[in-house]
Amino acid sequence: MRISTSEFLLGSLADMMNQESNVNALNQQIASGQTMQSALDNPAGAGAALSLQGQINHLSVDSANAQSGVQSIENSLGSLQSVSTILAQIKTTAIQAANGTISDDDRQALAATVQSALQQLVQVGNTQSSDGQYLFGGSRTASAPFAIQPSGQVVFTGDGGASSLEIAPSLAVPVTISGQGIFMNIPGGNGSFSVAASGSNTGHAYAVAGGVTSASQLQAEQLAGTQFVVTFGAASPNGSMAYSVTSGTSSPGAAGFAATSGIVASGSFAPCAGLTIGGMDVGINGTPAAGDSFVVAPSQNVSVFQILQSLQATLATPGAATSAISQQQIQNVLAELESAQTSVLGAQATLGGNLSNIQSIQAQDTATSTQAQAQLSGLQSANLPQVLTNYNEGIVSLQASEQAFARIQNLSLFSVIGP
Repeated sequence: MRISTSEFLLGSLADMMNQESNVNALNQQIASGQTMQSALDNPAGAGAALSLQGQINHLSVDSANAQSGVQSIENSLGSLQSVSTILAQIKTTAIQAANGTISDDDRQALAATVQSALQQLVQVGNTQSSDGQYLFGGSRTASAPFAIQPSGQVVFTGDGGASSLEIAPSLAVPVTISGQGIFMNIPGGNGSFSVAASGSNTGHAYAVAGGVTSASQLQAEQLAGTQFVVTFGAASPNGSMAYSVTSGTSSPGAAGFAATSGIVASGSFAPCAGLTIGGMDVGINGTPAAGDSFVVAPSQNVSVFQILQSLQATLATPGAATSAISQQQIQNVLAELESAQTSVLGAQATLGGNLSNIQSIQAQDTATSTQAQAQLSGLQSANLPQVLTNYNEGIVSLQASEQAFARIQNLSLFSVIGP
């Protein structure tokens, strides 16, 4: 087979162009640090890289959501700690107020302290996150959940929901908690039942909600709406007093109250003793007067704002320092503050659990993302020492080919045989 000079030159030229293309490709790898300049370089690898990059991008979004959730929960926990501090201060104030020797001026000063704390609680309830969302509005995060009406009543305009964020595929975690359960739905009394003194009492006694002696009986009374009225009679010569207990539904003293069971218990009462009524233990401190009465009923929800307003009103009443009714109201406030603090602790525990879950998923997301990035780097990143070696070898080979081609191109029979 004969190879003409032109065919030889064209073959050499094509070989040089391939070498030059290879050197250019190596040069691009050195400049970019990437082995795949286009999907054509490695279709299978490009597909795998695209899948890994999508996974990394999704994990990046989840990680950003998780970090946002962490900040939201930490803000909520900080606000709840402020609520806990305020409630502890009010509890101290109520204990001071229970001292019957303080003056009306001192009680007025304590009342002002309670009023200030009430406003602080409203402000904390309306805490916003860094993006302007209200933390305690439930799923209604665009507007302030708490507002003070002209009447002084504090209303809640949020809902019982929560805002959630996706922190992993098909996994969303609540990052807020509704203020409804924290601020508004506080069990009255000791959390199970409450006691209240009649406004017409003239004696020197107040009642304290003690323990529950029969949970099943109390639950049945809660379902039926049963309440009890304890009424005291005149004292006997030996110092004991007669008492009777009437049960019924609705509010005692109201037009709708029905003493359906009549007198359910009666007997003699010794001053500063206690009574067991319908599965509830009630302590009576002090000495009641004949005709004094107390209402014992399963707990009804009150708001933390109502608790403070009740204390503020009691403290602002002149001449009530030694009143048994005032003492009764203060004791009720102290019991309800305990329930409020328990609600705050429950909310803190819930948010703390959510925070722990988010941080755990964050760690998993980070590990998965790191692994995916390493795999992607293995597919895309160039081995620079090897690429540099190949590049240098390619340059040398290309230069040699160019020199050889130039010499062959200038050769002719006449230059060989001479003149």
